[in-house]
This record gives sequence, structure tokens and C-alpha cells, in this order.
Amino acid sequence: MSHPVILITASPALADYWADSLGLQDALRLTDLAALNRQAVPADSLVLLDLAGQPQASKADIQQACRHCRVVALSSLPADEEGLYWLQNGAVAYAHAMSTGDLLQQVFDTVQAGGTWVGRSIMQQLCARFGSRLPSAPVSDWASKLSEREAAVVDALRQGRANKEIARQLDISERTVKAHLTSVFQKFGVEDRLQLLLKLTGG
Repeated sequence: MSHPVILITASPALADYWADSLGLQDALRLTDLAALNRQAVPADSLVLLDLAGQPQASKADIQQACRHCRVVALSSLPADEEGLYWLQNGAVAYAHAMSTGDLLQQVFDTVQAGGTWVGRSIMQQLCARFGSRLPSAPVSDWASKLSEREAAVVDALRQGRANKEIARQLDISERTVKAHLTSVFQKFGVEDRLQLLLKLTGG
């Protein structure tokens, strides 16, 4: 289902770039998070947020916006620490503000479908962080819903491993790893590995 879209940036040129790349000419445009939090915007609105224009945003403003809307945090100078901060405070995506049109579309489509989008290194850090809370396969409730090989893939995921590393560890192809992950996501009703680990840890 498509949600209302809001573009938040102090740069009209950047807002135009996002709008042109994603066909969002009718999107509401605001200058900062405080303006968003003052507006009566529909719940689950999708917000593209320029982090360069938010130096004064308080943690309370960030969390309020992320509770009410699906916030895509877009940075001119992406860094893992900044990405982790926004994701931990409720953002659903973190990417470069000037990503190519194709990449912006992938981020947008993923978030519209209920998924989470982050760079590979942040994803691995988050998977390792949440995965460390998860009991290992043989003795856990979650493993009983999976085949032995699927459970082994999730066990490797818990350690923050990328698909290539999982494939090497289990001596299978990356394509097989992806097939197992797709099956696991379907069984637990999630869109991606981070949502899976959050669900399994009750996060």
C-alpha cells in the first residue's frame, strides 16, 4: 500500500532531485523535523529526511517523528555511527542523500513494502548485536520451525555474517543462502534479516 510522502530538507535543489528521481512532484515539502512534528500528517507517512538540515533536532523530536512516520534518513556524508544512531531511534532506512535515482528507487520500494534499508556494514553490525541475544539453533524455539540447513543459515546470520561468508562457512552457494533466507523470511512473516532477528529476539 502506498503512503503519503513528505520531503524534509532546507535545500530546494535536493528536494527537486528526490522528487524527480522518484516521481514525487506532489509530495509535501517541509524544512525540518520540528515542522513535521507540528503538522497533522497521516500516520505511517513516508518521510525522506535530509540529515544535513537537522543539526538542532533533539532526540525527542527524532523519536516522535520515527514513531509516527516511516523515516528514511539520508546523509550527505554517510557514516556507520550516524546510521546506527538514527536506526536505533526508529528510522527505517539510512542511505546517501545523493544516491543515484535507481538506488533511491530501491530504498523507496523496500521501505514502501515494509522493509528496512541500511548499508552492508551497518546491517552486519546490527545483526551481530541483535543476534547475540538469540539462543543458538539446537535448543531454541525458533529453530523448530526451520529445516536444519535454514537454522544453520540463521545461526550464521546471528554472528553478523554476510551472504558470501555464510556460503563459505556452510559450503553452499550464495544463491542457496538467498533461497534459504527467503524461505525463513516467509515462515516468520518478515521482509529482511534485521526484521527477522528483531522478531526472534522480541526486539
